[in-house]
Amino acid sequence: MANEPLRTCPTCATPVSETKGLGLRDYRWLSPFLPGRVAPSDLDSVLERNGHFLVMETKPPGASLNMGQRIMLKNLVRGPKSVDVWVVWGDETSVEVGAMDRQGEIPFVDKMKTERLAEKAVQWLDRATKEDK
Repeated sequence: MANEPLRTCPTCATPVSETKGLGLRDYRWLSPFLPGRVAPSDLDSVLERNGHFLVMETKPPGASLNMGQRIMLKNLVRGPKSVDVWVVWGDETSVEVGAMDRQGEIPFVDKMKTERLAEKAVQWLDRATKEDK
């Protein structure tokens, strides 16, 4: 089954086709590389204080979480086994990517096409899957 691309802004419900500058947050560039029903998700708001995090996921009245979001948020509440932060600058075709270290620094940045970033995301997904077995 194909992954569902982002069709509207999760906050304001504006159709993606009507947005300007949504860029990489559209996720259609990543979805074809992911297996099965795995799809990227975003967090609408994150507050942090002294290592404590508050995540807010906003929905219109009456809307529910999709299953993927529910699983992700449930596992986040339970406490993640690891967290990797990749800061990505760029657009739908070319990006610069840096992995943040535990001191909050980004020691190096790689330039790549979004297809290569998608491949790196799949490699991360494979490693995370294997570590859990």
